[in-house]
Amino acid sequence: MLSSAPTDTPDAPVIIIGAGMAGYSLARELRKLSPDLAITLISQDAADSYAKPTLSNAFAQNKAADSIANASAEQMAETLKLTVMNFYHVSQIDTANKTLTVHPVLASDKQQVLPYSRLVLATGANPRMLPNVSVDNARIFAVNHLDEYKKFQQKIQQCQATSDAPTRVAIIGAGLIGCEFANDLVSQTSQHAMAISVFDNADLPLSSQLPPQAGEALLTALTTAGVNFQLGVTIDSIDSSNPDTLTVTVKDRNGQLQAHEFDVILVAIGLVANTALAEQAGLAVAHLNAEQIAQVTHLPRTAQQGILVNQFLQTSVPDIYAIGDSANVMGSFMPYVMPLMNQARALAKTLSDQANDATAAPTAVSYPAMPVTIKTPSLPLVVLPVAAQYADSDINWQITPTEDGMVLAAFAHDNTDKLLGFVLTGKEAGKQRMTLSKQVDAWL
Repeated sequence: MLSSAPTDTPDAPVIIIGAGMAGYSLARELRKLSPDLAITLISQDAADSYAKPTLSNAFAQNKAADSIANASAEQMAETLKLTVMNFYHVSQIDTANKTLTVHPVLASDKQQVLPYSRLVLATGANPRMLPNVSVDNARIFAVNHLDEYKKFQQKIQQCQATSDAPTRVAIIGAGLIGCEFANDLVSQTSQHAMAISVFDNADLPLSSQLPPQAGEALLTALTTAGVNFQLGVTIDSIDSSNPDTLTVTVKDRNGQLQAHEFDVILVAIGLVANTALAEQAGLAVAHLNAEQIAQVTHLPRTAQQGILVNQFLQTSVPDIYAIGDSANVMGSFMPYVMPLMNQARALAKTLSDQANDATAAPTAVSYPAMPVTIKTPSLPLVVLPVAAQYADSDINWQITPTEDGMVLAAFAHDNTDKLLGFVLTGKEAGKQRMTLSKQVDAWL
């Protein structure tokens, strides 16, 4: 391991690890406030800039994978006046000396040590895996990155080019990503039709985010569009030994097994915050099995995971921050675009102010009530989750039908005048998004 001397000089750059939406959003906001601040961005991949939400509706928009990126690393470096180190791996954070050990992805023996003044972890999240199932990015995929999506799209196009039969795609997981991909893939024209099956152990799609009435409406809409749902089942095995077909065997609640054959499998059972580097450096991290972590109860209930940060996005180690899909802000893990953008703006203000005056007070992130738009055109959905302080049994859902859907408004049983959250189904209900959001208390 290379040795390094303590470096706490003002000339050391702000270093951002990660070139996803979080990393580039922070760099963009920081550059607006500090035109001359030295900023280095490190990425294990090509560091092209793109919007990750685009991945789950690119087929419907006829977007080739190569057209999704809106700027290369070189273009981002020039536009934002950054030093971008793409295809570099960070192997160690030395918190005592404020340095990173890095090396090219394909040359681990060529290490170098980089000093930082402030360090930001924007390391994102990885797809959750099924036990004993290997995601090979050849026939079995878990798409959370443009490179993964490119291989997924190429495989489907290969299947379509070599057979007149519909390409059989299994999606494991009927959550947000699974439903978005199902709606996107089933929207193909008959010339490139796909047979889409979605498997989940819940009884309804998006069961953790929608009340039953909305889940049933989504199930009906996607089934009508052509999606085949297999709900109330668990994955018993996936057999990839046959080069021509994949066999998914599921078990229902009665213990009965049933086998299904597919050409392609997409695993979409959630995200796991990428905290390995943070843990290695001794930063506090929330674990999935944690019984308790500090929580602001008016934030939504979320998975107990991510790098723990306070309202200033600061980790348990001075001068190190975390944002985006890797961060757990005040007890809440929310891998969505709106929280990310609010984090980037607040942290940019902190880093800019402290670059000019080390004693400057940090800026706290603020969260208004932030609805999530779910990209299921068969039934457009907007969800604003209810705060964690309200158990499901404390919530009274009031339903108002609309021309093409419904408004489901959440109220506490003991206060029917106070809106806690909502679910909007259909385009007509979706028009009320902003009006209803303003009636819900800010989360943070």
